[in-house]
Amino acid sequence: MTTILVGCSTTIDPNKLVGPVTQQWQFNGKFAVRSVKETKSAKINWQQLNDQFDINLYTTFGITVMKINGGRNHVQIDDGSDTYKGTSAGHLIWQLTGWHVPIDQMQQWVQGDVKQAINVKLDQYGRFKSGDIIGENGQVWHLKLSKYKNVDGYIRPHSLLLSQQKLFFKLAISKWQIQK
Repeated sequence: MTTILVGCSTTIDPNKLVGPVTQQWQFNGKFAVRSVKETKSAKINWQQLNDQFDINLYTTFGITVMKINGGRNHVQIDDGSDTYKGTSAGHLIWQLTGWHVPIDQMQQWVQGDVKQAINVKLDQYGRFKSGDIIGENGQVWHLKLSKYKNVDGYIRPHSLLLSQQKLFFKLAISKWQIQK
């Protein structure tokens, strides 16, 4: 496969290619979860300020389906009919859906920061392409990041795929915003 880049050349600080972003950022996109029993999808708006996050899942028509917010060691999920509180988003999602998806590190992964991965493969530019993640319950997940683009001087992936046996989680980011 040949990739052709067209446009202005921008010098990127290597320290900004991956790693935790400690300032405010947000993105919009779509996500889908597919299991043996069901497929769910929605639009997503994720806002992050240091360790605090506010995630809004909504329909094509803008109707909120679920709100997830929290920070270090606390999370709250509001599904429109009830509110659930806990210390781990992954654990609360498992209680609500039965899916053991290791999403507590998602805020690092969407930035290309995947230090805990094993069996790592890099793309031609030395960025994370794929690797395996060990979830809280010991399950091995395969993570793929792709479609990297320059966002306010930072290189960020715009596609994330997390899979384990017959469970798939896909995130397609349409717009990033990073505040310096």
